[in-house]
Amino acid sequence: MRVLAPLLASLLLGGCGVFTVDFGRKVSDEELIVRDDIRSYYDEVAAAFAAGNADALAALFDPGIARPMTREQIRAWGTDFFKKHGPARFKIEGLDFERAGHVSAAVVLTYRVETRDGDGSFGGTERDELVKHGRRWSVTAWEKVPGPTKTP
Repeated sequence: MRVLAPLLASLLLGGCGVFTVDFGRKVSDEELIVRDDIRSYYDEVAAAFAAGNADALAALFDPGIARPMTREQIRAWGTDFFKKHGPARFKIEGLDFERAGHVSAAVVLTYRVETRDGDGSFGGTERDELVKHGRRWSVTAWEKVPGPTKTP
């Protein structure tokens, strides 16, 4: 049983490849709930890509977003993207929390978008600024983070 416990913990924490756990500081239950809530936001992003729905994708961004694109520009990009490539798979490769509060957060997201035709696939690492209005999170801004990205 002693051997199984660390192995099980390793599989549960490392196998999903979603959260980076910093064992240097204690994370409260409250923060874990906020992190899970933010993770759910990215599940909605994945659902919008899987459905090929540009309106649903644009709705996940704050109405006042301007950096690097407005909500209408995001909708136009999504419409063009889904018209060319159809539904796609949004896959989180890493999600690191820089700051996570009840109404705002900053995360570093490493992701891949995989299209069926392969021609539209892309990925990268970006810093997302999120804000919570009521029960919904939305991205207010994002910027690319320099560094290596995984290739398909």
